[in-house]
Amino acid sequence: MWKENLYQPVEVLVREHEVFPIKEHQHSFFEMVYIVSGTGLFYTKEDDVKREDTLYSSNSLFLIPPNTAHCFTVHTYSKYVFIRFTDHYVIDYIGKHIEQALYASNQIPHITLNEQDAKMLHSLIVLIETEFSGKRNFSNYLQQQWLNSILVIIARNLMQNFSIMQPYSDETDKAAYMLQYIQQHINHPERLKIETLCETFHLSANYIGRYFKRHFQEDLQHYIARNRIKMVENLLLNSKMSVKEIAYKMGYADSCYLIKMFQKYYGISPLQYRKKEQGNIKISNE
Repeated sequence: MWKENLYQPVEVLVREHEVFPIKEHQHSFFEMVYIVSGTGLFYTKEDDVKREDTLYSSNSLFLIPPNTAHCFTVHTYSKYVFIRFTDHYVIDYIGKHIEQALYASNQIPHITLNEQDAKMLHSLIVLIETEFSGKRNFSNYLQQQWLNSILVIIARNLMQNFSIMQPYSDETDKAAYMLQYIQQHINHPERLKIETLCETFHLSANYIGRYFKRHFQEDLQHYIARNRIKMVENLLLNSKMSVKEIAYKMGYADSCYLIKMFQKYYGISPLQYRKKEQGNIKISNE
């Protein structure tokens, strides 16, 4: 089964589909899905056993925990807002207790909110969707604040419905912490060397690559490289740092190597990318 990884702590996507493009799959991260319009079916699997199909319609809300097999089927043309985030994003910006509450969605991914919270969530989704469609200065920061509020609203409702949290397994904790460790040290390549990772996670050099691929279905070094490039992209769009300064901050050998790696993933140089993207952002002088 296909498994998708995330190359940044949080990502917002707005998508419209007549036929959902991905069949049954998993993520290594949380995915919150808000149905703006349309109808269809959603299901998850537990231990390869399909749970009951859930009908969705406008304003339906789903929270899909990491490593949960799931699938959407479109009945009528549907518009979705996907908010994807890592578990360590929640820990870093909100708190461990909120992260634990969100894992209760393992039991029922279809989230039902009380009337007042449902209205607040709808308003926050509209703000996120509007900011996404017309990106301006500091859009990422505003979206992050609204996302954090949404996650607290969801966690509050989950905690009211489930008094007992799902226990973690040591193996799940170790795999999740490995992603967190990589994200936290993405600009310190010396801490992401194989020998350092092996020592940190008590895995052998011959096994750590297989361990990572078994949990995340992706090559370890490829995942690290994609994370570093995604951080470079964020710095290009949200700072005035030069390419040389970004290369130094992210621990690249020099700016030439950074440019080479960036062109490998994006097809253009970092400065060309910055110019292209900033040309799509309306900057107000008011």
